[in-house]
Amino acid sequence: MKRVEKSGVDMLMQIVSNHYPNQQILHITDCSNDLHDYLIELAKERNYEYDLKYICDDEPGFSKEITYDRCRVQRLDLAAKAYNRHARLYEYAFITIGDDLLSENLEDFLKKIYRLMKNSGIVVFLLEKGGVVEKTIDKDLEDGYFVATSHIDIFKEYDVVNARKMHGWHR
Repeated sequence: MKRVEKSGVDMLMQIVSNHYPNQQILHITDCSNDLHDYLIELAKERNYEYDLKYICDDEPGFSKEITYDRCRVQRLDLAAKAYNRHARLYEYAFITIGDDLLSENLEDFLKKIYRLMKNSGIVVFLLEKGGVVEKTIDKDLEDGYFVATSHIDIFKEYDVVNARKMHGWHR
């Protein structure tokens, strides 16, 4: 598991607003880095809900160590028809999935993420620098009805790409 730089995470966490109580954060991960540690701490500090969905085959060891009662950890099947079993919508979705898995079905993945997001919710990708998805993500997000896409260069190994879901933009 790669460690993400604390200084970069501190800048990344500024994306998450602290002006509103009881926000919901979704994190879909392939367990390749430790961003979940920082997101759990942020959720605890601000009393937010945090849903951690992992796509690795075995349950990650860190899931047993989580003691925050507003955190749910569960396995996610990327091929599922929908990613949300409940009517929960999220203000923020952090995606830390490797290039190999994302590039296979990115269009379908973005459609499912779109349905999970609240209007004007923010999706944040940590993409491997130099990967296939990094080169096409702007167009893919636009095609998936996400707007205001921006790239933030705060990590050595990752390109941070964020975009906003805009209500009424999809066809």
